Order: sequence, then C-alpha cells, then structure tokens
Amino acid sequence: MAKGYQSYRGRRSAGTRLLIAALVIILVGACCFLLAQEYIAYTDDGGMYLDLPFGRIDLPTPPPAAEPPEDEPPADGTEDGPALPDAPAVDLVVEPAPEPDAPPEPEEEPYGERRLAALEVLPADDAALSAQLSAAGANGFLYQVRDNTGAVRYASAAALSKAVVQDGPGMDLVKALCAGEGLAVAQFNCLHDSFFAWENMKEAAVCQRNGFVWYDNHSYHWLDPEKALARSYVISLAVECAQMGFDELVLEELAYPSAGRTGKIDYSGNTMTRSEALVLLLGQLREALAPYGTRLSLLVSEKLLLSGSDEATGEDLTALLPMVDAVYVDTADPAAAKARLTELAGENAPALVVMGADGIRTALNS
Repeated sequence: MAKGYQSYRGRRSAGTRLLIAALVIILVGACCFLLAQEYIAYTDDGGMYLDLPFGRIDLPTPPPAAEPPEDEPPADGTEDGPALPDAPAVDLVVEPAPEPDAPPEPEEEPYGERRLAALEVLPADDAALSAQLSAAGANGFLYQVRDNTGAVRYASAAALSKAVVQDGPGMDLVKALCAGEGLAVAQFNCLHDSFFAWENMKEAAVCQRNGFVWYDNHSYHWLDPEKALARSYVISLAVECAQMGFDELVLEELAYPSAGRTGKIDYSGNTMTRSEALVLLLGQLREALAPYGTRLSLLVSEKLLLSGSDEATGEDLTALLPMVDAVYVDTADPAAAKARLTELAGENAPALVVMGADGIRTALNS
C-alpha cells in the first residue's frame, strides 16, 4: 500500500440516513400493528379500541363509505337498486266468479184466451161436455149458477133452500165437469135476489122507508151489500162455486138497483156510500176466493164502460177494476172498449172479454 494512504471508508449522506430511519420506523410500526391485532376489539356502532392488559384505548372510527350516485349501478353489480323493506303480509281473499244469470222464464199469459160455450143445461158427464165444446170450437164453458131472481141452479148446500132449483145438477156432477178439460166459468148474479132478501128484510135487503123490502119494476128484491148478512150470504155461495172447481166467477149486477121506484128506497141508515159498499163486498169476495185460485171478473154494459161510473147504482169502475181479472162486455167496437178500459184502469187494466151479439154464447179474449 502506498505510504500516506489508508483504505476509503466513505461517508453516508443525510438522505440515506433518513431513508434508513424511515424504514426502521415502518418496520417497527408493522411489527407493532401485527402485535396489536391480538388486542383490537370493535364496538356495536363500528368503532375500534385496544383491549390491552393494562387498559382500553379507543381508536378513531373510519368514515363511512360514500354511497354511489342514484344514476350509477350499486357497487355489487346488481341493477335493482337498494333492497326495499318487506311489504306487510296481506291475506288474499279470492271471490268466486259469479254464476251467470239464468235466462228469464217466459211470462205466462196472465189471463188467457176465452172461447166459451154458454150452457143452459149441464151435460151428463165429462165426455158429453168435451163433445159439446169440440163442436162449438170452444175451450171452456160458462154456466149461470145464480140468476137475477136469486135462484141457485145447482144442488147447493150453502143457499137458502127455497132458492135452489129443483132440477139443478148435483154438486158432484158440477165438480166432475169442472175437473175435466177446458175452462169452467160460473156466471154469478151478486145482489139481485128475491129469496134471501125476502127472508131477511131488515138484516140483508134493500128496504123502503116503511121498513118493508123494496121491489123493482119486475117485482124482484135486492140485497144491500152494506149489511153484513147480505155479504156473508153472497160470499158463502161464491166460495161453494170455487170449491166445486170453477176457474172463474163472472160477477153480474154487482150494483144497487136503478130501475123501478128507487125514490122509495131508504138509505138513511147506511154509514157508507153505495160505491164504498160495493168495493167492500168485492174485496171480501176476492179475499175469500184467493185460497182456491179462482179468478173474479165483472160483467158490465158498454154504457157503463164508456161512462166509467153510475151514481145511482154505485158502480165506479176506477175503484172496481183494479180488483178483478177481466171485464166481460157486449160491444161492436172491441178496440174502443179496450182503450177505454186502459184509460180507466191504467197499465194494469184487467183483460177485456168481448161477448157475442147473442149474449154470452161466444166470448173471445181481445
């Protein structure tokens, strides 16, 4: 080695020393961090602390992660956005589908066509009756069970014995004929009566001022429908007809008398108008016949139908028509009669049965 020279030991610069110091610090910190993992604990709200053997040291809580903007998909890559809270449970009630409405049944003809053969005498049996109806082209018969004298033309059990005709058919025959084919219609005079009125003047008859029974221009008597006994007698005969099987009662002379010396009639003791008394009787008749399904009809004159009322007889069609099923009238102008009937009774007017020129020999439902 040359004299005067020693081997070169070099100087470390200040930067090198700082780098070495930093490395040492980092190395020491890393070792400390690894050692500290054993003592790091977490709180419920996300905070950290050192659970050292000699005490607890709280560590700063890291700031929450920034939420992604609304127009950006979430960081987990899903596109449905943040999960929504569960909806409350709902009990679904499934209503059964409504059954389709059944088609409406066709309405039955409320009255039906009448082609009636008027019989003066009832045949001996149902076969004979069918032959008569067939020959007349009729679908039923009409028989007068009670006439304008008050006579009852069958062997009635309800009628006054003097009023029953001697050669009238028995009730069993009438029942058999009513039960046969075709309609059975009874023509029934209501208040023209010379038998029961004579026997019960004060309690049932239209009387004179002297208290004696009044008589008309034919010397016939009348029942007063305001008197309860008169109503009960008429109703008992009508019910008997229904029990024998008649399908319909055509009420004739449901009225007070108007022919004869009516000025002698004493109405001073009456408590209701004549119209009210007729309505009372008709209402009770209808109620009594309802269990038997027997129809009630009125036989009126064309004059009364056109006028609508008669003060003398007490007939007021606007009050009577709603209570009957049909009106029988002899008219040459059925269309006009039908229009008048509708005018008097409205949309629910009873049926119109047009009578033939010879009375009730033929009857057609208009």
